[in-house]
Amino acid sequence: MSGDVPLTNAEALTDASKDKIVADKQDSMTGSSNQFGFSEAPSTTSFGSSSNSNGLTRDDISKVFKNHWKVGYGSVSIDECIFIQNLIATHRPQSFLEIGMASGLSGGLIATMLDRFGGKRFTSLDHDNTFFGDPTKQNGFLMEAVYPDNAVELVKRPFTTAVNLDDLDENFDMAFIDANHQHPWPLIDTLCLFPHLTGSKIVIHHDLRLFRKQDVVYGIGPKYLYDQFPSNRKSFSTLDDGNIFLVDLNITKSELEDIAADGFSLPWSLRTPLQREYLDKITAMIARHYSVDLQKEFARTVKKFNVMDRFRSGL
Repeated sequence: MSGDVPLTNAEALTDASKDKIVADKQDSMTGSSNQFGFSEAPSTTSFGSSSNSNGLTRDDISKVFKNHWKVGYGSVSIDECIFIQNLIATHRPQSFLEIGMASGLSGGLIATMLDRFGGKRFTSLDHDNTFFGDPTKQNGFLMEAVYPDNAVELVKRPFTTAVNLDDLDENFDMAFIDANHQHPWPLIDTLCLFPHLTGSKIVIHHDLRLFRKQDVVYGIGPKYLYDQFPSNRKSFSTLDDGNIFLVDLNITKSELEDIAADGFSLPWSLRTPLQREYLDKITAMIARHYSVDLQKEFARTVKKFNVMDRFRSGL
């Protein structure tokens, strides 16, 4: 759950209201339910199946958490792992991208799931190389501990964000975004990823309900993104308080641009304005892959929302 742009240590620790979220996730990890469900599942697309014979069991995942998870680490929950695994079992991605490496716990679990269902490569990005839950450790330090095998290639890319994807020149069948939740970063991550998606083009996002847990609402980016997608191109888990969701990017570029234009026009919730370095990279990415109209819309909303006084955002 590390940020997609550099934050101070204090910002990194408060960004996800970590104490509240860890408590919520502990509750979900002790739950007994083994059901799996989607809400608003489209009738035209089969997003995921609730059963598979090769996958990790709830007990398997619970053991990983017991052995490696600590308070303050943050992570997906057991139910959310099952949500991800069902999507992997259904769509069988060969190459999977994670944006937001953190401890590597989720990365190791996803790599294990890929191994069970024929996947070949798992790549994880993070904007720095210091784990927010323990500054003495590097991001991804748990990945090999959770997945010690080598059938799936593990690729760690520290000091890399979604805006660097064009430089990597790689494609991915599925992705999981759990990075900076401040709006418009989840939208920007999705726009950066779209040109590099093949296969199922399913993108999983975390912390749909984070904004409900924050006294000052910074982490509303996932919610804003979810709300812009039509009902037949999104779905969220009905378990664990509905905190994890997917968007189906089997849509046209024009459709995604309409979603992005509406999203950019919603009040931004950044703690600090986007730095010129990031603005230039985002602007260049939009110019390479999207229309002049979207370039203009992004420029207009930068002037409107990328300001020091965040209360102009109305949040």
